[in-house]
Formats: sequence, C-alpha cells, structure tokens
Amino acid sequence: MKSNRSDFKELLYKVLPEQVAMLKSYLTGIRSVLDIGTGSSISIHFFAREFTEIAFFTVDIADMRQEKELPFVLYDGKTLPFDDKSYDIAVLNEVLHHADDPESVLKEAKRVGKAVFIVEHFPKPGVTTDQLWEEEMATLKALKLECTNYKPFSRSSLFHLFDKLNLNIEDRIKIPYHGKREIEKYFFKLTDK
Repeated sequence: MKSNRSDFKELLYKVLPEQVAMLKSYLTGIRSVLDIGTGSSISIHFFAREFTEIAFFTVDIADMRQEKELPFVLYDGKTLPFDDKSYDIAVLNEVLHHADDPESVLKEAKRVGKAVFIVEHFPKPGVTTDQLWEEEMATLKALKLECTNYKPFSRSSLFHLFDKLNLNIEDRIKIPYHGKREIEKYFFKLTDK
C-alpha cells in the first residue's frame, strides 16, 4: 500500500510538467534563480532538470529537502546571506502563508532578486482557514515538512502586502490545482514599482 507521501509525490510529478509548460516563457533569458523556503525542494529540482542553462540555488530556515542536488544554504529566516539583486529571480513557492513575518520574507526576496515569482493559494469563497488547516497539515506531513504555521492570505491582504513593499504585479496566472483542498492557486511575477 502506498503512503500519503508517495501519493502526494506522484501527484506532484504529474502536475509539474504542466507548470513548467505554463511558466516556460517567464524563464527565457534567466541565468539565476533563488528558491527561498525550498522545503522538500522537489519542485525546484524538477524545474532545474528542465532548464539546465539556469543556475538554481535553494535556501531555507531548516534542511527538510528530499532532493539535494542543488546548492543549499541555511539562513536565519530574517536576512538572506546574498548581495542586493544577486539573482535574476527570487522564488517564493507556497512560502509566505507559512512565514512568521511574511512582509520581511518578501522584502528580502525583493532585495536579492531582480524580479520575484510567487506562488500562493487563497481559500475558495466561503471556505475558512479552519477548514483548510487539517488539509494543509496533512499535506505538510505527507511531504515530511515540519511546519505548524499556516496563515493563508485573502486576495486583498496579499495585494496590500505587494503595495506596501512597492511591488508591481507584472503578471498573474491562475494555476490549475488538482488536489482536494478548497483553494485557488496563483502565480505572480512581481517587479519594483
């Protein structure tokens, strides 16, 4: 019998090619990507195998990686140990809603990246955070990720954070979601205003 973890990884490997195809044009001409809050590191490794001309780097506050071929740095969760604008893209893939201080995390991503790519999800209309809590914790457990912080954004609260940090939404794409949670998932390309 398969574990929840292998079921989840199997689903992830089915949807990642779809996401690669969807985001391919955003990676044209890109030389370097920093994945902040890499977690299991499965997704970024998949992208790295598809885009071998790009140098991918990963960073997190703990080492929970299940794939470890890419360079990795532990950091304190406050200040990224990189120079300003040292990466073409800083990626926050399903990270901000787990951060103790999402504003600081996004501010650091903006500092080290020439552009910021964010993937975040919102509860579908009528669904509360409490309803999503158990499913989110089950997903994290299936990936063997230790995190108990979960504060999903509403659209307005996330857009307010972007405005507060003078980030322009250059593009936004709804990402097809194939899981069981009652969420809508989006990709955002952000640049300085």
